[in-house]
Amino acid sequence: MNLNYSEFYAQFHPADAKHRHGLTLLHHRMLGPLLPADRQARILDVGCGRGYALQDVQALGYSQLSGVDVNADQVAFAQKLGLAVELAPDTAEYLTARPAAYEVVLLIDVLEHVPRERQPEFLRAVQRSLVPGGRLICSVPNAASSINGYWLHNDYTHQWSFTSTSLSGLLTQCGFAHARCDGVELFPRPRYLFWLPSKRTLTWLLRCGTRLRQRAEYIAELGWDRGWSVILTPNLLVIADKPGA
Repeated sequence: MNLNYSEFYAQFHPADAKHRHGLTLLHHRMLGPLLPADRQARILDVGCGRGYALQDVQALGYSQLSGVDVNADQVAFAQKLGLAVELAPDTAEYLTARPAAYEVVLLIDVLEHVPRERQPEFLRAVQRSLVPGGRLICSVPNAASSINGYWLHNDYTHQWSFTSTSLSGLLTQCGFAHARCDGVELFPRPRYLFWLPSKRTLTWLLRCGTRLRQRAEYIAELGWDRGWSVILTPNLLVIADKPGA
């Protein structure tokens, strides 16, 4: 069954200026602190889509950027933006042909699209494409989130979601070390909560109430220590290193 994923993608990431601005802020907040100090580091965005993350990383001063995607329409869009993006129908094969080629590989909202039985092969290819000590930065839907069902099935092409335990365990099995999971907040806490009432303030207060109830449920079912450690954000962010530096 052939589907035009570019049409799915456009539903979630329209090209209008307001959405792009919000996405840029998210990328800078999420990726900026995790990228190398060396602005000449070779960075590959796997499943780069229209190249928005590459554009936003480029704005941070990084110059050795490239991307790869399986969708020809997405690649064409990114290339029109002047980005070094290639079409790769078999991404694992593409990565395997480039051993130790990159300091950083980005895997932003991609792994959930890979069929479960192919995920280990795919991640081992990512690992081999990194230099010793290189870093994978990966985000995926969080199975522990209160909106996991919606988040997982909102995109027809999603195959899977993860908990921090399942994702870090999979990465360890695929040759990565020091996998650290964190949450991705789609909307940060407003700077001014009560002095400047707004929809953002109300959203944040509702989120606090929802998370409190959810935290209590996890503690009740899993015990205090384990329940308190569960990440509740809609997406997980994992940073994992290739051994050998």
